[in-house]
Amino acid sequence: MQKKLIALAIAGLASTAAFAQTNVTVYGIVDASASGTTYLGAAGKQTLFKVNSGLLSTSRIGFKGVEDLGNGLKALFTLEYGLAIDDNQGIGTVSGGTNGRQQFVGLTGGFGTALAGRLQTTGLDFSVAATALGGSTGLGAAYNAGGGTLVTSATRANNAVAYVSPSFGGVTVAYNHARMTELAGTNGNTDNTANLLSVSYANGPITAGAIYTKLVNSQTNVAAGDNVKEWGLRVGYDFKVVKLQALYQQQKDEAAAVAGGKDKKWAVSAAVPVGAKVAVIAEYASLNVGSTANADNVKVGTLASTYALSKRTTAYAGIVAKRVQSDIGTQGLDTNTYAVGLRHAF
Repeated sequence: MQKKLIALAIAGLASTAAFAQTNVTVYGIVDASASGTTYLGAAGKQTLFKVNSGLLSTSRIGFKGVEDLGNGLKALFTLEYGLAIDDNQGIGTVSGGTNGRQQFVGLTGGFGTALAGRLQTTGLDFSVAATALGGSTGLGAAYNAGGGTLVTSATRANNAVAYVSPSFGGVTVAYNHARMTELAGTNGNTDNTANLLSVSYANGPITAGAIYTKLVNSQTNVAAGDNVKEWGLRVGYDFKVVKLQALYQQQKDEAAAVAGGKDKKWAVSAAVPVGAKVAVIAEYASLNVGSTANADNVKVGTLASTYALSKRTTAYAGIVAKRVQSDIGTQGLDTNTYAVGLRHAF
């Protein structure tokens, strides 16, 4: 009996040592809010009240680890899944669908970082960094204005590889390639592909970035069109008393209803710290849709505030006003949304 106990103890120590060497970390965000959205164009101006998950930051749980391979080379992995904490759904199911946010393995060292799997693309990184609320699907003005592949199909990509360079004086280059379909060799198909290239700069109070993306849709059954090209610029400066940021994006779809029509979006953002715990954020975004026969122009204004209850827990409140100019005549496109919530990171 004593020998069995000693063997079990040794096995436990070995297992603990192996786990420690991989440096596995469990992390996540739990974000819940209550909101009311008034549909101004609808009869009677109906208001929809909701309890939401992930309004300021998407609720999620993740596992990541790093193993030192020696000579400056490290192996790394991330497995991250969305959570709908306001509903009876499990890990990775949000709004009734699967949501593997990131799933990849890679190597990192002096040469940079190389990854493969389902990736959060540099397109999403660009959008998140562009404004103070760039990572908020509920409150961010640029996100709620819509438009552009950077905030739709190219945010996360299956069957993808990526390279991210080391920082050279604050400059980082990232390249992503994704196989949107993997059907080559069947029925004469050619795969749909996405390529994204970005350059980012962060040094002191200055942040900036540029990105170019191209989606090539070779399959005739893909509604997105043949080639979708997009480029974007962002810039920011932290004056300490206020951080100002600006964004511009332009997209052209070769299969658009209006030949040569382009969708253009711009946004500005100001974040003002009030003491050590409070921040007031104002954003404005405008989308001009030139790719359709109808005038679908969107303007969004956001006013929000965050209060740091601790390093990991943040209370927030915000107002989002969305106005849509549309020739279609659909009611209820103009909305005002009011929300309060709590976010905890672990």
